Amino acid sequence: MSLYLKYRPRDFDNLVGQAFIKDTLKTAIKQDKLVGAYLFCWPRGTGKTSTARLLAKTINCLQPKEGNPCLECDICTQFQEERLVDIIEIDAASHTGVDNIREIIERAQFAPTKTKYKVYIIDEVHMLSKGAFNALLKILEEPPKHVKFILATTETHKVPETIISRCQRYDFKSISDTDIKERLQFIAKKEEITIDEPSLQYITKHSGGALRNAINLFEQLIIDNEISYTNIEANLGLLQEDFLASIYKKLQTKDASVIEDIESSIKNGANLKLFLKDLIWYIKDSILGEVKNWKATKENISLLETLHETAGKMKTYHDEEMTLIIGILKIISEEGRGEVIPTVPTSHTQPKPKPEITIKKEPKEIATLSSGDIQDIFEIETSAATPISENTSTWTFDTDTWITALKKLGAKAGLTMSLRSASISTDEVHVIIQCKTGFAKTSIDTEENRLLLTSSLESIGLSHLSIKIQ
Repeated sequence: MSLYLKYRPRDFDNLVGQAFIKDTLKTAIKQDKLVGAYLFCWPRGTGKTSTARLLAKTINCLQPKEGNPCLECDICTQFQEERLVDIIEIDAASHTGVDNIREIIERAQFAPTKTKYKVYIIDEVHMLSKGAFNALLKILEEPPKHVKFILATTETHKVPETIISRCQRYDFKSISDTDIKERLQFIAKKEEITIDEPSLQYITKHSGGALRNAINLFEQLIIDNEISYTNIEANLGLLQEDFLASIYKKLQTKDASVIEDIESSIKNGANLKLFLKDLIWYIKDSILGEVKNWKATKENISLLETLHETAGKMKTYHDEEMTLIIGILKIISEEGRGEVIPTVPTSHTQPKPKPEITIKKEPKEIATLSSGDIQDIFEIETSAATPISENTSTWTFDTDTWITALKKLGAKAGLTMSLRSASISTDEVHVIIQCKTGFAKTSIDTEENRLLLTSSLESIGLSHLSIKIQ
């Protein structure tokens, strides 16, 4: 028997996590306020089926104790030995048709043989066909007094609203790292298995908040009654943090040698899925650190998003190596540089003084955008502005330099399609965007675009100019 099944909770007190759900169900059992149908939703491996089994056992227990099964009566014993015929577990993935549901409805009319309630636990209920759901509606709305239905699903959005509205719904949450660690330590002690702290952290990190995943990985890593991080590295081909940092840096700088590094790791036996998962976690942690320090860039977030999409594709595509390499090539072939995400300074952050700008030339048209990036237009290098003297904050701004900068951007694909063919000019108080059509003006003149333009102007010290869209 697998460790996950062996250590499945036998009462609500041993159910890991889901404190609100188990307390609510225990109270309902104690007060005999049960409903005809329950719906348990969301992540895999978080205890939905275990909770359904506990609920079915407890409401039929002959001597329940404070909302928990006694674990000693004939009902509890037969349930533990899987001999209780009145509690029926059905996998909807293999019983999807309307005929399967009609058979359940027909049998539900008969009274239970030994228990107070006949309980149907339908797992992965979202897999039922439309006809099966329709057949289920009536009995869920008015089930016989001796029948209870417990439905479980990981994809609630696929369950019809008509079904959801007839059930008492409970949304399960991912198990916390602390709860997973405590459960693994409990199992290790019971099984007399030695496990070090780095291994606990590794298993917890890769469980995705699912206790079933954690216990299965725990069992997989046991060697001679021991789990050590040294063995994990050797057997799973894990990559050190320094290597992950190097890969991340090369992806940021679009260094093509990153392909050679990854191929070398593959030849040395690296597990591709674990490598990508570790890399995603490393980059995620790095970006969160940057966000806290107001330094996160859109390019880094886009990089993480591409890797996450690649990880999803690797689950279904046969050639994992090719899928990973394609994802990496997509990242290092992207043009442009990162854009700092606008953030609100904290009370401890003092804004940098911005130089005053005076226009040296008469107002004139700067350029016509065939294609370009609304943000890059105004991120002009500091050479575009020249101080009048060494000890002054007043600068002159040569509009010819704007034209040069825009010509360099001419070959770049624009992020804002509606700016194409728009003309841009400036006077002493405005940046003027002249649109060719009314539709273009409506598209450009949005709160988001104005905020982006204003932010860009401020970034080069032109906060005194306002945006004028015509």
